[in-house]
Amino acid sequence: MRILLVSLILSLNSAFAAAAVPALLEEALQKLQADENHWAYTQTTQVYDRKGEVDGGVTVERFDPSLPYDQQWTLLQQDGREPTAREERSWRKRKDREMKRREEKSLGEIMDLERAREVERYAGQVVFEVPLQPGASRRLPAEKFAVLMAVDEASATLSEFMLKTTDSFRALGVAKVDRIEIKADFATVDPQYVPQPRRIFASGAGRLLFFRVGGSAEITWTDFKRVKPYEDRFEVQIGELKVFGF
Repeated sequence: MRILLVSLILSLNSAFAAAAVPALLEEALQKLQADENHWAYTQTTQVYDRKGEVDGGVTVERFDPSLPYDQQWTLLQQDGREPTAREERSWRKRKDREMKRREEKSLGEIMDLERAREVERYAGQVVFEVPLQPGASRRLPAEKFAVLMAVDEASATLSEFMLKTTDSFRALGVAKVDRIEIKADFATVDPQYVPQPRRIFASGAGRLLFFRVGGSAEITWTDFKRVKPYEDRFEVQIGELKVFGF
């Protein structure tokens, strides 16, 4: 889940630096991008039903970007217990699909950062609203979403991130989506480095034919460890040539 949600924040197109982005927001995003894939962590996910009651046990996974790509994710618990071999195979297929979806445009690439505007200030935080580029997503109506980012003014680092719908919309022709909201809180893992996402709460509600549907999920990260990214294992590079990047 973190790969999908955090890539919304971290997988930023480098072109944003050349646009007329508010200076404070630009600095915070650049700091976050520079720190990408330098942390191993344990991810715990709890799902809730439409009434807010726990739906099954927790899923616990470990991510380590210093390992080869096919070994970076490990399933530790499924539904609150040790996974069976069958569950682990099913989980691995889902994880592979998640990784492939990273090839699609990230939110960083479809955010219209040139139109970012300051909307609020409180307790040393500056909140920016960033619209998405209309028609930029093939799966969702980007014009129905907005991004809010809170930046700590003193340190120029991101402290909160929220993606939310601005209006309801139809999906797959039959489902009406009334609300989607994804909120990420950041916290300091090590004072030497920029704050990292420590908790994401995602929720949604809508209708499928005559039935109300919805639910939420809480994802937290613990046991952080600073590591060297696997893609940085080659110390020598020639000019602009990057390994596997040509």
